[in-house]
Amino acid sequence: MGCTHNQPGGRFDPGLCEGNCPVCGATVGAPPGQPVAHHQRQGSLETCAGVGMPAN
Repeated sequence: MGCTHNQPGGRFDPGLCEGNCPVCGATVGAPPGQPVAHHQRQGSLETCAGVGMPAN
């Protein structure tokens, strides 16, 4: 499928992507195989260790 926000007129919504962080499982703004964007684990103020790893 792919991220619908990459299509003309689409707005960015990470929930529309199918990629997940391999460390915390969060839905991220990247399709599978692409680097995970900066994000925080839910309930934490620290950056997740999965940043930059390929999304699942």
